[in-house]
This record gives sequence, structure tokens and C-alpha cells, in this order.
Amino acid sequence: MPPRQPRELWPYGLIVAIGAPLALWLHGAIGDARHGEPVGWKDPWALILLGGAVLVAWVAFHLQRQRAATMSYARVEQWRRVRPGAVARLRSLPSVLRVLAVVALALALARPQTYRTEDIEVQGIDIMIVLDLSRSMEERDLSLNRLDAAQRTIRNFIAHRRSDRIGLVVFGERTMVQCPLTTDRAALDQIVAELALGDVPDLGTAIGDGLALGLTTLRRGDASSRVVILLSDGDNNISEHFAPEEAARIATEMQVKVFTVLVGEDRTGWLGGNAVNPELMTSIAQQTGGRFFRVGDDDSLRDSFEAVSKLLNKSAHRVTARVPDAELFVWFAIAAALLLAVERLLSLTRWRRFP
Repeated sequence: MPPRQPRELWPYGLIVAIGAPLALWLHGAIGDARHGEPVGWKDPWALILLGGAVLVAWVAFHLQRQRAATMSYARVEQWRRVRPGAVARLRSLPSVLRVLAVVALALALARPQTYRTEDIEVQGIDIMIVLDLSRSMEERDLSLNRLDAAQRTIRNFIAHRRSDRIGLVVFGERTMVQCPLTTDRAALDQIVAELALGDVPDLGTAIGDGLALGLTTLRRGDASSRVVILLSDGDNNISEHFAPEEAARIATEMQVKVFTVLVGEDRTGWLGGNAVNPELMTSIAQQTGGRFFRVGDDDSLRDSFEAVSKLLNKSAHRVTARVPDAELFVWFAIAAALLLAVERLLSLTRWRRFP
């Protein structure tokens, strides 16, 4: 008696036999279309649908065979000697084409495309926000507290400055660049939303050092129009490297306007509290060609940022951007359509299934 053929492996052999040449054809077509650019996936989550190909294969090659009707013969030994013909060996061909079509369709939905990097000219300015994170920013004379009100106002400001590069410096007793100049508004918005007291040592207010660090970050940009928005609720009471007057002088030399925003009420006196210095903030703004704002509530804080936004002048600068170049999903879509069309035609001929 001849050994039984491993019929269960035939469909998978057909997948390799048909899929390999198809993959080579797609690789060549995409290679010509992408012009040497790297390929990325716009919607990589669609690759989850590749699991659908596994499900289709399991149903077609295993579950459906178990449920297929069978015929009983009295003398099976004679039928064992009859070897299957070519059509019988290829009876799973329509299902194989369907599995490959699902794979091609999943790859098409993932949107393969090429990107190119280019320098583009945009109309905008470089804005560095210098924010006070000293302990006094937890005062509650604004809704929730001063820091929360500042965060909400800054996030709203960022959302409306679509063509500008914006960065963030925070300061207390120490200073830190929280975000360099960027056009990624979503990332910057997240950074501002997650600010908290304690991100920098907060037992002091180093206005001069914070402003100087913001200017240093601005110096790396190439926009002809650059500004600083300095927001604080206190007086400079510590200077490790730069006094406020010295930082203002550097801003003047760099032709950077500094808009100063003094937040909250002056709570000095026998009850204690933090001292404010509107004269210092006014001097910095006037010396650099900016403007001083004194705010005591949420509405005036929001109005100050809106006023700054109206005063800003745009200038042209160049940024490096990664932009889409060629869409490659069409090749996978064509392959899927051809596979489904051939599968449908075969299902109407010798490979037609009867109930």
C-alpha cells in the first residue's frame, strides 16, 4: 500500500509557490516607485489584519475540510491505489488566492509610503517662554493656583501659533530647558501640561538666569524675529550667573523683545508672602522693546497673552521637514484585486464547490 500523501501541507506549499513570485514582483515595482527613499507605514495598526489571513487559512484548510461531506465505499483498497490528479492536488487553490489577497489588502491598508526630507521656508517667529516654577506659584489667587492658570494660558497660546517655533525654559532656584525650539505643538503641549512644582529646585526666583538661558536657546535659531515671554510671580532673589539687568542687556544686543508678565498680588507684609517687583519687570520689557503686563486673575492673564500674540511680527525662516513623497499602497491593492478576481474565476470552473 503506497504511503499517504501529506495532503494537509499542499495549501501551504501553494502559498509559498504563488506568494514568493508575487512578493518579488511587488518588491521590484515598489523599488522602482520609491526612488531609493526609505519606506514607512502611515497606518501600521492595519497590519493587525494580517491575523485575518491566518483565520481564513484555518477555516479553508482545516475547519471546512472537517465539515465537508464524505462518501463511503465498500472496497477502499482500490481507491487507495488511485493517485490524485493535478486538479485534485490544486483543489485548495481558490482558498490560497483568498489568503494571499487578505495579506495584500492588509499591507495596502497600512499605507506604505516614502518620505523625503527637505528644507522649507515658513512664515513664523521663534518664541521662548520662560516660566517661573518657584514655590510661590502654588498661591491660589488665580483659579486652582498660579501655575495651573499659567499652564492653561500657555497651552492655549501654543495651539494658536501654528507656524512658529516655540520653546520652554523653567526656572526657580535653578534653571532648565524643558523643551528646545520646536514646531511639534502636540509634544510641547504635553510638556506644559505635565509641569509641576519641584521640576527644578523651587526655593528661589532666578529671573536673570532664566531669561539668560532662554536667550541662549534662542541664539541657536535662524529666524530674524525672536521674542521671549517671561512669566513670573516674584522678585529676583537669587542670581548664580546673570542678574536680570545683565540678561536684559544681552536681549537688547540680540534684538530680542522680552514681554514680561507679572502674575498675582503682592502679599508682602506682617502676614508674610512673596515680594513682587513690577519695576524690574517693566524695566526689562522697556529696555528690550517689549511690553509689561500686570495680571491678577485668569481673564487678565489670558488677555496679556492675546495682546502679545497680536504684537508679534512674523518673519521667514527655514525648517527641516519630513514630508510624504510617494504612496505605495496602490501596488498591494492591485495585487489584492487580481488575486480575488482569479479566485472568483476559478470558483466558477473546475474548482467550484458543490454543497
